[in-house]
Amino acid sequence: MNPNTPELSTPEKVQKRSGYQSLQPVMRPEYWGVDLDPSRRPGVPMERKPQPWPNTRFPPERQPGEPASPMHGRPNKAMPPVFGTATPLRGLSGTIRKAAYGLPDHYPSHWLLMMLGDRVDSWETRARRYLPVVAPLALLALFARRALR
Repeated sequence: MNPNTPELSTPEKVQKRSGYQSLQPVMRPEYWGVDLDPSRRPGVPMERKPQPWPNTRFPPERQPGEPASPMHGRPNKAMPPVFGTATPLRGLSGTIRKAAYGLPDHYPSHWLLMMLGDRVDSWETRARRYLPVVAPLALLALFARRALR
């Protein structure tokens, strides 16, 4: 047989090709399209319309007081109705976050400074935890070194 002659197709070879398989009806599981009919949804007895829960204050009342940290670099943007007052900014991480809050929210440098402030805060927490143990040991090592001279 000459290698340049075309190969004849048989129905079996045609059915094995992916183009033919894509024309076949798709076999779907029995739960397919469960969200089409609302009565077939799994959470139907427990579902409710999107509205405030009973006995809730809607819209939320404004929280009294001032926030512990500035929240926005844009003065015309209102504060959210609930904000944190328990943890004021302090230390090097607080200074970094204050610089970040001075920038608008849509600047990437705002979010990068916020992430840097988080990292610095974690290192400050570790240093604060180990300082009572490390400081006396460092003083003891300093006095021992001077005594040996």
